Amino acid sequence: MPPERSGGIFVCGDLHVDVGRQRVLQAGRDIELPKLSFDVLLAIVRAAPNVLSIDALMERVWVGIVVNPETVIQRISLLREALGDDSREPRYIGSLRARGYFLIPPVTDEIGVTQTELAAKPPELATGQPTAAAQLQLVAAAVDAPSAAGPRTARVTGLLIATVFAALALLGWIFVASRQRATEPRMEAETAARSIDADIVARTVAVMPFRNLSPDPDDAFLATGLPEMILDRLSKVHNLAVVARSSSFALDPSTGNAQEIGRRLNSAHLVEGNVQRDGDRVRVTAQLIDTSSGTLVWSESFDRRLGDIFAIQDEISNRIAAVLAGRIAELGTVPEPQERSANVTAHLSYFHGLSLLGRYTAAESAAAIPMFERAIALDAGFAAAYASLYDAHMQEAARLHEDMAAARARWQPLIVKALALNAHCGTARFARAMWGGGTEQEREADFKLALALDPSNGRGTTAYGEFLIDMARDEEGRRMLDLALWIDPLSPRARFRRVMVDMDRLGASGLEQELLKVLEVDPNYYPALQRYGKYRWILHGRLAEAIQIIEQAIAIDPRNPWTRFTAAAIYLDLGDEVAARDVAAGSPVSERSSQLMLALYRGDWRRAGVEAYLPPAWAFGPFESWGAPEALHDYALRTGDIDRAAQLMEREYALQPGPGLVVGLANFREAPMLADLLDAQSRKTEAAQLRSVAAAWNDANEAKWSSLYAKRLRARLWLLAGQRDAALQELAASFRAGDYVQWWYTLVRDPAWAAVRVDARFRAIDADVRAYVAKEHAAVEDLRRRGEIPRRGQASL
Repeated sequence: MPPERSGGIFVCGDLHVDVGRQRVLQAGRDIELPKLSFDVLLAIVRAAPNVLSIDALMERVWVGIVVNPETVIQRISLLREALGDDSREPRYIGSLRARGYFLIPPVTDEIGVTQTELAAKPPELATGQPTAAAQLQLVAAAVDAPSAAGPRTARVTGLLIATVFAALALLGWIFVASRQRATEPRMEAETAARSIDADIVARTVAVMPFRNLSPDPDDAFLATGLPEMILDRLSKVHNLAVVARSSSFALDPSTGNAQEIGRRLNSAHLVEGNVQRDGDRVRVTAQLIDTSSGTLVWSESFDRRLGDIFAIQDEISNRIAAVLAGRIAELGTVPEPQERSANVTAHLSYFHGLSLLGRYTAAESAAAIPMFERAIALDAGFAAAYASLYDAHMQEAARLHEDMAAARARWQPLIVKALALNAHCGTARFARAMWGGGTEQEREADFKLALALDPSNGRGTTAYGEFLIDMARDEEGRRMLDLALWIDPLSPRARFRRVMVDMDRLGASGLEQELLKVLEVDPNYYPALQRYGKYRWILHGRLAEAIQIIEQAIAIDPRNPWTRFTAAAIYLDLGDEVAARDVAAGSPVSERSSQLMLALYRGDWRRAGVEAYLPPAWAFGPFESWGAPEALHDYALRTGDIDRAAQLMEREYALQPGPGLVVGLANFREAPMLADLLDAQSRKTEAAQLRSVAAAWNDANEAKWSSLYAKRLRARLWLLAGQRDAALQELAASFRAGDYVQWWYTLVRDPAWAAVRVDARFRAIDADVRAYVAKEHAAVEDLRRRGEIPRRGQASL
């Protein structure tokens, strides 16, 4: 085994890692890495070509600090993103599952010496790698070659967006045609696809938040309000693509160079500036930067009265459009504003509300409401403010899982008012389409018109993609979400929904990795936190880790019942009924929905069965109605009320036996439970079909889904077939694989296992499971002592 390298400069493909200067060049371009990312890269480089284990990485990079493996995985993901490395087709950092990471390109010995000395080194000293001289020639060639347009992810996104543009052109969407110079019906050649990608980037501008140079920090509103107005005006320019504010405002222009910001935002141009207020005067400096070269294209200063802020905004927008017209073919002029208020304070309050609304939480939706109300109070004719107030009320109701029909009826006058004031308000069209109330055709017509009126609205474009997916038009939905990610490349919601629509293709491992990427963009995006925490629980049995993640999501949005309901289910698996009740009580919806699984946990099958027929049991969909199928199954068999239970399970889980039966991830676990009920109805053939199809799907997909319920389901089928030995072996294997979801139901409550609970092997499995749960519960107590999660009471196993 070759010795590890130390010191000097390393050449790894087109990477140049300078240890002394703590610097990384990629094809001659400076890559700015945080210290932790640099240290991780350096550790992997020094270990090359060997695999560096996760434990070794923790020891070398996080010296003297205790971290968990997920911290390492997240840091690797951040490093890959900075290098433009795709984990599915890596160029730099490879991985061996559960073992560690390794460097893919060959690495020279340290090159803190002259090129002549390197050329003189015998090739065998490179341990089978190319000589250092050869490596240096490769690096020189890479530096001389034209630099890439961006990471692979950006190129792939560009290709997908090109496809979207072609598809939308076929539908006759004028707004897409206005953004294309010469789009062909189909672009099949790779070079043609790349040219479209480059063309779109060349037509894209990102408006950054301005710097506040005023001595009074209260004047910071001007540094965000003014560029938001400029962004809004530029987004209406024919043939110009403008990055959504939620992405461009997420980056601090002072922390990165223009080239890196342009790469992350897929934009060839940046608008930056600063604002300084002095009494009733305001001085604004704005500049346009070419991100490919980092050079200044245009800069100008404006000294005006504060009351002339709209005139300043218009003048800057017009100057930028005029400069860009010399660089972009067939660029239009800035049209007259359609949606802005004549009141500066109203407009700024409106933008403040939009920033809160874009967080997608119940808490911040509620906080956005008074911002929009203030804008309306200042300008009663502000159509976009009425529409956004409707949007905020509806989003809050959705996050709290309230009756959406009732919420729509209550707040409908707001959207009616908005459209009465301005029928061509893109914000209003998006809001009406987003929250429904009309037919599918009416909603889609609203979405199309909204996208034409407001093409840089990342929130609305994402909602359009979600609508298409909800209508079972997944491919169209994927393309629309890709468009949303082009418009709004740092949008965690668009990324999250794009991941979830592909979950079947990704499988367990891919899904978790993609969710981590979403959390790299926004560590506080609670839907991704909820999903990631849930998968640590159901895929790996990491109960303490899962509860820590879910509690973080609850802290971000305390009134949201979804995360509280999930936490209650995990706390029950930890044997902590007190904590489960406490966390569920934080929301009326989660408290009511948790009654079924709490009753099932206590062994009150009658109460659990009654709850299973009530709407709260299904508030979070059949896939996350923990304990509902078990409660229906047990109640029906004990009371003889078979027909009603079978009909409910057939409906909720789309399990209609016969030629059209489809079993998949959302219902394979429930199919055998429904089969038990059909057996009781003497529907033996249909019951056998359900078990057979479920077992076949289970066997075919076990590896893909990390044994999710797979072995436990197989064990139960073996048991029902009279194969006790095989059943017990598979049951033990299920827990070893990390399947601890509702372990207490299987080991204590499930009537199917009643006859074998006296078996010594079953008792041994029970003891092992309880020992594991006790260890996880102790880890939770440790998190409580350290103040990392709230103390929700004590419990005993």
